[in-house]
Amino acid sequence: MSKPVVEGTPTMPPRLPATPPPVRQAGSTREIAKKGLIYWFFSEGPWWLSSFIFHVILIGGVALLGGRVVSKIVDEAPAFEEVETVKAADVPLNIERFEVGETPYEPSELNTETLTLEPPGEIAQEERFYDDSPSFSPQGSGMLGSGGGEAALGGLGGLGGFDIKGVGSGPARKGRGGVGAGFGPGINPGSGGGEGWGFGSRGAGQRKALLASGGGTRQSERAVAAALNWLARHQLPNGSWNLQTYLTRCSDGSCTGPGRAGEHPAAATAFGLLPFLGAGQTHQSKGPYKKNISAAVYYLVSNQTSDGDLRLGGTMYDHALATLALCECYGMSNDQTLRPHAQAALNFLMDAQDPKGGGWRYEPQQPGDTSVTGWQIMALKSGQMAYLTVKPNVLENAKLFLKSVSSGPTGVIGGGLFGYTNPQIVGLANTAVGLLCYQYLIVPRDDPAMRAGTEYLMKNLPDLAERNIYYWYYATMVMHNQPGQDWDTWNRKMRRILIDTQCKDGCAAGSWDPKTPTPDKWGESGGRLMMTSLSALTLEVYYRYLPLYKLDKQ
Repeated sequence: MSKPVVEGTPTMPPRLPATPPPVRQAGSTREIAKKGLIYWFFSEGPWWLSSFIFHVILIGGVALLGGRVVSKIVDEAPAFEEVETVKAADVPLNIERFEVGETPYEPSELNTETLTLEPPGEIAQEERFYDDSPSFSPQGSGMLGSGGGEAALGGLGGLGGFDIKGVGSGPARKGRGGVGAGFGPGINPGSGGGEGWGFGSRGAGQRKALLASGGGTRQSERAVAAALNWLARHQLPNGSWNLQTYLTRCSDGSCTGPGRAGEHPAAATAFGLLPFLGAGQTHQSKGPYKKNISAAVYYLVSNQTSDGDLRLGGTMYDHALATLALCECYGMSNDQTLRPHAQAALNFLMDAQDPKGGGWRYEPQQPGDTSVTGWQIMALKSGQMAYLTVKPNVLENAKLFLKSVSSGPTGVIGGGLFGYTNPQIVGLANTAVGLLCYQYLIVPRDDPAMRAGTEYLMKNLPDLAERNIYYWYYATMVMHNQPGQDWDTWNRKMRRILIDTQCKDGCAAGSWDPKTPTPDKWGESGGRLMMTSLSALTLEVYYRYLPLYKLDKQ
């Protein structure tokens, strides 16, 4: 009897009809059975054997084509009390200093000097604003996926985008572009985008594209590399960073300017860790600073209390920054042992929200201020991007707080100019913080509040006479989310100042001095460590985040 054929599946070639066995009139039953078995083996056996081999190959091929099995992020993580915190390797104590060198102007930076270097017609920018390539072909569309390859600067590892478009009050959607850093040739775009948001690859294969389209240059990347080197050299042996005692790691006394605000080990460790994460490095990825990152992550999780508190004797500033770092590290690495720590930190943060006004301040459930609230919202959005749980009502209440401290033309949830604890006294840094939070909470680009706020920022471009890295850091992210001429103008000013003012000599090479060439508004409070971290993060904006809004076509 012929075998049934299942519709839609490959079939074997038809068999030739078998020759019937000769009729025998005599012989024992055993002899007849033996000869029948021999007959079946030679007539039917080859077909069955080939069919078996064919289907084994077919099933194996389907399994291979189906791709790798992706572990579940939500269901397989251990509980907080079940996680065993394994001590990281010791922090490297002797790291060779990175030679920054001088940074000549890029040919595409037009001024009276550079105009003589090449014909202006060769750097026409059209809709995109490049700085380091005369032509650019984006690889695919949507969110960039897992790429990789070794980075050009000392094997720094992947660089890419952390997509912040997954906004709203619900949980973030996990894009198909991949969560991990990923290593490889980095020539294929991910299949994310559309409705799939999450962490992009931050892979080195996409670094050139993101730099070219976003406004980074070889000089800005060199400044980032030098900053990471300085941070690694000034990490304390226990894996932490400190706003004051980093001075004990200085080899020649040139790293002056400790933060007068105090030691703040949680915030300082986050300041030290975040630029490495921004450059695509985690405690699991390949790179020269893997031990430094592992030690920092271990320091945070081993000092976290069972209720998720990461303040380490500090304030909600400390907790938000440390939460942001853990969420990014977990989202990039998918290390399930980090998930309960990151989620517990988010839970503590959400419980600390002012139940009446919707903001945050130094201590849990105090009436909020714009500055502290901004860091909390950044941590919450990072948690969403890492597919962690964020309660919808927390973000809704945060909107109410932002509206209560905003003024100016009203839009969806309030005006575009922000004060500190009330709308009466508008501040630059507070406005930049408020606008970024508006962007995270889905205020459209053409909303009157966004337009008014952007106009206010553009009237206050980066200027050494009014040095303010805290303002520049937030405002740079706001402007980067709005590709176009305004972003190009802002970026050129910001990038030039940061590259020119980075320390080039001695142990301080790679850092930013809080007092020279001009005093920074917050430099005395946060000191050299905060200045260096925020400056490096500002120069990583090209690939740390993907722009939130598309370029408007007139």
